[in-house]
Amino acid sequence: MAAAVSAAGNGALSVRRWSIDEWLAAEHECNELAARASSDALFLSWDWLTNWWHFYGDSLGRSPLLLAFYRGTQLAGLAPLYRRAVRRSGVLPTHSVQMIGLAWRERRPLISEYLDVIAPAGELEPVRAACVRELLAEGGWSEFVIGFTAAGEGWRRSYEGSVGGGGHYVRELDRAVTYQADLAAGFEAYLRDLRQSTRRSLWNLRRRLAGEGAVELETLSHEKLEEGFADLNRLHRLRWHKPAFGPERLAVHMRLARRLAARGELALSRLRVGGAVVSVLYDVRKGGHQYNIKMGFDPAFSSRISLGLIHFGYAMEEAAAAGVQRYDFLAGPGRTSDFKRLLSQTRRELSCVQMLRGPWVSALYRWRDRVRGPG
Repeated sequence: MAAAVSAAGNGALSVRRWSIDEWLAAEHECNELAARASSDALFLSWDWLTNWWHFYGDSLGRSPLLLAFYRGTQLAGLAPLYRRAVRRSGVLPTHSVQMIGLAWRERRPLISEYLDVIAPAGELEPVRAACVRELLAEGGWSEFVIGFTAAGEGWRRSYEGSVGGGGHYVRELDRAVTYQADLAAGFEAYLRDLRQSTRRSLWNLRRRLAGEGAVELETLSHEKLEEGFADLNRLHRLRWHKPAFGPERLAVHMRLARRLAARGELALSRLRVGGAVVSVLYDVRKGGHQYNIKMGFDPAFSSRISLGLIHFGYAMEEAAAAGVQRYDFLAGPGRTSDFKRLLSQTRRELSCVQMLRGPWVSALYRWRDRVRGPG
């Protein structure tokens, strides 16, 4: 790895800057850190982040800024960042530092959630603070953004605690909510905890579905991934009038799905009724945590049955049997109902934290927020 740029004292954190080649070669070291970390198991995994960089890293003038934090010789945390020049509001030239996995307020690149540094629970705050100090020690940037993080308050504390006086401003924007179903006690216990109307849609109406034809839940093998994603796009188009993934994003997910499937971490399933594919769920299973990335179902199948909810029920039953403790619906609203809230016992608040540096930039944003409100 590259030479340390900050000295380590007695047990203090030191930081090394990795090249992109070093990071891409550090799969084992990153996975070992992830096994100790309390960071998100999917969106902050080496697989997800390197896959994102593979497709988006060279576009739009991005430059990697990979900070590795050590205590002695042990890797204690990672901050996989990148730099790029943007124009905020189409006019304001901004030198931005962001977390790999998101291009804030740009529509093209794939969006990641739960972004943060990668570190064990006891190291999260020290690594955030060390990351902020490292960035403040160098010039060349005017904003530092952590997008869709559940640690917004932690980043605010780290930044405000490291700056000494004026010329700095922190904004917390683009708030969202993610919802999780608790499967720790098993699927039957989860069902008992639901409202009666939700339990009926998720479970009881299976008998009615069986009246429409033979019901089969099929978890797709590596050989059927293209077929499964094609079904997902077809069904999503029926309901939303557009595919789940356009050509570029489909390539991103196909590359990731192949890696995950090889390790048994992909849970891409099709629901067939009378032999016809009527619903597809694209899930990823990381240990005790399963994430629903995307779904699609035939909206014209029946007005008396919610195919999406029934498919979720099958998927969660299978996940609980495999030892999954939490099923994550992630952020984003339903089209006609707040079904994620109804299916969940817990929720997490997300926000995007924009940390600004420079007296005129900070003054400009303060003025804007006073006049128009944050946005």
